[in-house]
Amino acid sequence: MKKYKICPVCKAENPPALLECRGCEADLTGVAITDEETEAAAKAQAAQKESAQPLVRLCACGAQNAPNARKCAVCGEDISDITPAPAPVPAPAEARAAGKTTYVLGSLDGEYAYEVEANETVVGREHAMCEYLRQRTYVSRVHAKLTLENGELFLENLSGTNFTYVNNEKITEKVKLHDGDEIGLGGREQNGARQELAAYFLLRIGQCT
Repeated sequence: MKKYKICPVCKAENPPALLECRGCEADLTGVAITDEETEAAAKAQAAQKESAQPLVRLCACGAQNAPNARKCAVCGEDISDITPAPAPVPAPAEARAAGKTTYVLGSLDGEYAYEVEANETVVGREHAMCEYLRQRTYVSRVHAKLTLENGELFLENLSGTNFTYVNNEKITEKVKLHDGDEIGLGGREQNGARQELAAYFLLRIGQCT
């Protein structure tokens, strides 16, 4: 694969051995050597950050799943071969009124999904979702409460030790959840890493007609 240096001034491609741009003579001594594949990946990553849209695997049934999910959280279909893409923009509320809103928490490791159906749901190692949470010791036995109010989902922290996070921010009161929110039970991302003994979920909001 062709290697080259991209001039930081005029953006021209230069052979990797050059110390000055052959177009504008800018200094290339500190410029990293790259190739087409690396450059394309960097541009894609920058575009994703700029758009701030979460990536999802969209099942044929219409459900949106975590980008690394292997099976659809709603219908159980194999979606491992579906390429993650930006989440579709939700339809206006009035257009969705005829269908039932579904709230699904999919674990970021793609191994577990939980559909919120009750008006109040306490989650923790000894409550709802315990089959997945019991080995996550940073999660309290009674950790958080999910509440459905007028078709909207709210989250409240109940743990006094490792707390609850939404989009990496610790919550101190009941908060409304939105499609694509990341929920951390007992931990958050720090320096690009997450605590293995905590639990992390992506909220997907869908429609069933």
